[in-house]
Amino acid sequence: MQVPKLSLKRSYQVWGVIFLLITLAVNSFIPLCMMCAGMISMHKITVHNAGQSAELILELAESTQSHKPSVKQPILKTDNLTVYANWHELPSNIRALTNNKALSDTNKIVYEHAEGPYVDALSVYYTKDNIALYIWLHINVTHDLQFAPKNMTAILLLILITFSASAGLAFYMQSKVITPIRQISHAIKQHDWIGGKKLRLPEQEYAELRAIVDALDNSILQLQEAQQRELNFLRFASHELRTPVAICQSSFEILTLQQGELTGATLNASQATGQMKSLIETLLWLTNKECVVMEKEVVAIYPLLFNIVEEQKRVHGLDRNIQLVTDSTRLLVPLHPLRIVISNLLRNSMEHGGANIHITQSGHSIEIVNSYSGQGNSGFGLGLLLVRRLAQQLGWIFEISSENNLFISRLEIK
Repeated sequence: MQVPKLSLKRSYQVWGVIFLLITLAVNSFIPLCMMCAGMISMHKITVHNAGQSAELILELAESTQSHKPSVKQPILKTDNLTVYANWHELPSNIRALTNNKALSDTNKIVYEHAEGPYVDALSVYYTKDNIALYIWLHINVTHDLQFAPKNMTAILLLILITFSASAGLAFYMQSKVITPIRQISHAIKQHDWIGGKKLRLPEQEYAELRAIVDALDNSILQLQEAQQRELNFLRFASHELRTPVAICQSSFEILTLQQGELTGATLNASQATGQMKSLIETLLWLTNKECVVMEKEVVAIYPLLFNIVEEQKRVHGLDRNIQLVTDSTRLLVPLHPLRIVISNLLRNSMEHGGANIHITQSGHSIEIVNSYSGQGNSGFGLGLLLVRRLAQQLGWIFEISSENNLFISRLEIK
């Protein structure tokens, strides 16, 4: 199963930061564009007003004279604005803005940097009599720059307000949606599934999250009921099997007293009965949740391992090369569960492994190594599941690994 690279919360935060950066960029770009557009609109309004003023001056001159004057001088002239009625009356450097071609589009303003803080702008205005008036703006941009700090302050304030609102909304949505989902995930991860206690998921405010919680509750309840039915079946079946197994074992003991040492099919049946008894005891232990703490006793590990190895050899009747390396460690442990664990590991390594088995015990650690059998079987089979469940109930550490065509199981007894 592939592990996801990002959690839901982290993914939400990453996309939230990207959204905030986009918002910051947009809020920085739009006000600047609006400011530039406002300056251009202001220039258009200035040009239009200047054209109207020049047109009034011309009409006034016509009404006071018997004929139309020959205008050789600018009609209107201020410090920053000049209106000409004749294209050729414009200064040559201004006519050069349009490559000496007279302007005809009233919606167009041609700009060019003059010198120092000044910018030249040229446009045209048509009177009611369709007379072209050429308007030249000689703008001192220093005046506009005086207002730039105020404009930038307003822009930065707008950006800050928008950014804060977006960030606040993102964190609010995270607390309302992402955090409850993380609480559900945390509750599922921290739940004691082995103990069989009821899973308590946090109450949810939103209908969608409540539906998820209800679905999880129902699924977990059905799973727990199925597990309980299986445990009950194992418990009842194991209890019922103990009586016939005890009868068989007693019968073999009587045969041993009457006939001496058992041989052949009788010996195999006796050994299978002992193995069945061990399996029944294992199942009863696993299904009995109240027996988590058992009475401990001091156990010498070497004699225990040696007896289990000899017992498994007799049961399986296999000529296996089992190497046993131990020390003189004596541990205070529950003897019966420890015997069950080691017996299951050794039995399954003999059934599913190769001809060579190495058992190493050092202090509180027991390691069993077996090679592949070459018959398509690998690992420790069903015994692995039983050992894992027992180790969890006893608080021991059980690990398996595979390397160099070998299976390795390690049991750390605490």
